Amino acid sequence: MDNKIDTTTNSGYPARMSQSDHKDIERAEIWAELVEELKLGRDLAEPLYGRVRDAIAGRIAEGSFPPDMRLPTVRALAAILNLNARTVARAFKELGERGLIEANRGGGSHVARPGQPRRRSGGRKADSAAAIAPPGISSRLFELARAPGVIAFTGNYPSVAASDAPVFQCGLATLMQGDADRFFRYDPPGGRDELREALLPFLSAHGLAARPDSIIITSGGQQGLDLVARLCLKPGDSVIVEQPCYFGIINVIRAAKAKPISLPVGPNGPDLNAVRDALRRHRPRLIVINPTFQNPTGYVMPEAARQTLVDLANEYATPILEDDHCPELRYRGHPVLPLRAMRGGEDAVFYTRGFGKVFVPGIRTGFLIAPRAYLRECLSLKATTDLQSPALLQGALADYFSQTDWPAYLERLRGEYRGRQEALHAALTTALGPDGAKISRPDGGLSLWLALPQDADTRELYFNAVRRGVAFAVADSFSLAPGTTSGIRIAFGLTDPAQFEEGVDRLAAVLRSTVLPRQSMTSAMI
Repeated sequence: MDNKIDTTTNSGYPARMSQSDHKDIERAEIWAELVEELKLGRDLAEPLYGRVRDAIAGRIAEGSFPPDMRLPTVRALAAILNLNARTVARAFKELGERGLIEANRGGGSHVARPGQPRRRSGGRKADSAAAIAPPGISSRLFELARAPGVIAFTGNYPSVAASDAPVFQCGLATLMQGDADRFFRYDPPGGRDELREALLPFLSAHGLAARPDSIIITSGGQQGLDLVARLCLKPGDSVIVEQPCYFGIINVIRAAKAKPISLPVGPNGPDLNAVRDALRRHRPRLIVINPTFQNPTGYVMPEAARQTLVDLANEYATPILEDDHCPELRYRGHPVLPLRAMRGGEDAVFYTRGFGKVFVPGIRTGFLIAPRAYLRECLSLKATTDLQSPALLQGALADYFSQTDWPAYLERLRGEYRGRQEALHAALTTALGPDGAKISRPDGGLSLWLALPQDADTRELYFNAVRRGVAFAVADSFSLAPGTTSGIRIAFGLTDPAQFEEGVDRLAAVLRSTVLPRQSMTSAMI
């Protein structure tokens, strides 16, 4: 990998650049900033071709490199940047694959026009802007989070070191050394009795009175969402959903081909008058809601509002799907009972959650509690979907909840992440100055939410994030109608606190250069 950048030039060009290459560039000065940018980023682990690619892509996005602008030949640009020609060739190749540049017939390349069709391998035509259209920005930012040298504010679950995964791992090993043969067989679709029994004290701690036979063990909380959507929705049915909302909910609604009725989320959840109006006018088949530390905003619906929502659900005979991903991670205030625990909730509410957001990341095991009227159909659908969830993981979780001091673990986890949330929130509010007031400080959870101007350019936001080496999740990740909500989720579950200061500096610089008024920013940003 190249790691040397030489800015020494003669009349704007490196000495080793031949006279025949000069005609490919009108002004060598336009590349001076890029040279300096690569020098500043010399310690990043990201390969140089990627940094060249992203630097050029950023300039195209911001308009510094306009459509039809002629670019240097690979050899000429390699000479200017003092890089190996293979490095520049690979950067150009990936820019071409993204539809950002196109080859000239006589050699060299030029900046492509937005929306101009191009031919990809396989003969499909695509809009060059589609590669970085708003829905694609979200996946690109998550890809960026895995790149070397990037500080990622994307992990909305605890790190392995902070979680109880080591304790679970020891329990799993002990289980395998004993009578493990009992797990190598098929079990009922509802789950192993030992786990459903072991979960009763855990549920009781959340105010949920359940019978073992009303609990369906699922392959993560996502399968619970999917089962209920399959059960209650058919193509064209209306469904009430929060705006913004968890992208896993978006996926199941789209898969069901249902018609979403998106209701904006405020600090107290969706407006209940709007819910009542939607129930009366559209007669939806389902209400989907995440009332505690809502993903992505972190808002918590008050208890009185929860009771009103359950009453409305019973009045209009419309069931509620409650996604309750991490109620234990409360740092301030008093716990609020789930919708399922409200008066009338047992008849109206499907309650689902997984164990990966709090206990063991990646375990992909959870449960669904269904109203009695729907239980038989849920079990039948579960059997059709995958017959059963993994027996060995169920056995290990049963031992975990029956034999370990999980309440003490939760107390430790809350203390750890309370400190992280406070440190990150303080750093962001200091760095963003007056705009820091727009950052939510939820009473719990593993993320913060920063509201942005409605006209914020997510395309430019992405390219600035690439150039600064920081990742986050944009609002379009959480929207059934991209462009209707503007903001970013700043999750800190997996982020090393030692990286908070540098990460905040990078994030603040991205926001300053993209969406927040320069005059409102403080000198804390660099």
